Amino acid sequence: MSRDQAGYFDQSAPYLTEKADRRIRRIREFLAAALADRARAGAPSVTAALDVGCGPGTILETLPAGVQKVGLDISPTLLERARAKGIETHNVDLDAAPLPFPDGRFDLVIATDVIEHVLHTDHLLNEINRVLRPGGLFVAGIPNINQPVSFVMQFVLDLTPMFAARYRCPHYRDFTARLFRLVLEKHGFAIGRREGSYLYPFEGSAVSVWLAKRLPRWGAQVFFAAEKKQTVRIEEGFEPNMPALLKWLAPS
Repeated sequence: MSRDQAGYFDQSAPYLTEKADRRIRRIREFLAAALADRARAGAPSVTAALDVGCGPGTILETLPAGVQKVGLDISPTLLERARAKGIETHNVDLDAAPLPFPDGRFDLVIATDVIEHVLHTDHLLNEINRVLRPGGLFVAGIPNINQPVSFVMQFVLDLTPMFAARYRCPHYRDFTARLFRLVLEKHGFAIGRREGSYLYPFEGSAVSVWLAKRLPRWGAQVFFAAEKKQTVRIEEGFEPNMPALLKWLAPS
């Protein structure tokens, strides 16, 4: 995450609040479900967890007391709040720097609502793959530009899709449910669980959450629980159009 965003997160009310809104509650619910899936599969309990873009620690603080909790962020203000909760914190520019940990340090890595803020996506996912143990769990979340309200925004209002990397937006990259699934698979992850958060603007509706769980591509955000299957390091590059990108993303 570029340091030119640090001031934004230091002053942004949605990130500074300690109140768990519907988005945060859905992330917590999804994380709990992913960990329950892992336990049912007989995987070892999580002992060390890393939250990339941890904010004030609202996700890490829900993990059991015996788990070592480590958080990364670009915002000194948010990191100070996380430290007050007993979380080990590091100020890291996710766009440029390697994560300050040895290979295979963690058995759980969380990155929700952060990857779209990073210009060098492959660099960050390479580093997440590196610090995650083989068989470890990666829980990721992305804002979904291809949700139903985006149709209205594009074809009726002549605006960019919801959450797109538009003018004066802190997002640098756009994702859909399908695109991010392909990206994760390219980076050596096997997806076990995938859900949407809720249907915007009906975040307070139980029916909205029920639909998004079953139709993730309709969700305002899409959450992924993925297991590290192999160590992968992807060279950064450019693909000129979507057909070329899909060809590059296709399994070799």
